[in-house]
Amino acid sequence: MKLQNSLGLRVIALFEGAKALLMLMTLLVFIFVFHLNAGALAEALVGELHINPQNHYVSMLLMLAAHFSQGELIAACVCAFLYVIIKLSESIGLWHQRPWGRTLGIASIGVLIPYEVYALLNHYTHFKLIVLLINTAIVVYLLMFFNRRAVH
Repeated sequence: MKLQNSLGLRVIALFEGAKALLMLMTLLVFIFVFHLNAGALAEALVGELHINPQNHYVSMLLMLAAHFSQGELIAACVCAFLYVIIKLSESIGLWHQRPWGRTLGIASIGVLIPYEVYALLNHYTHFKLIVLLINTAIVVYLLMFFNRRAVH
């Protein structure tokens, strides 16, 4: 019975852990391959994705990326690393059904929901709707799973 009840929790733990590992790989590529050079990364992405660099928005992105200071890039990397630590901790806590894992999951996912609603209302896309629905479902599931365990 316990395995059946915790299957959803394990799926969420794996999902959150996968997001953390993807961010970690991205961060390591940015640091070791692009040497904290946002301009080089932006140019590589534009080239790899075959995007027209003459496009107004793309050229703005390239210009913005070229003007990031080293301090701004380091701050962004520190934030990305903190994200990895939080998501991996959340994943481990959820996998082992720890109350702190639930709290961390609800907080780290739930804090984004108001922003996602705002972004969706500001400019609707199906992708934004899907992200909002998935994150809301995860938060509701975590609340229900741990509340059900507390009652039994």
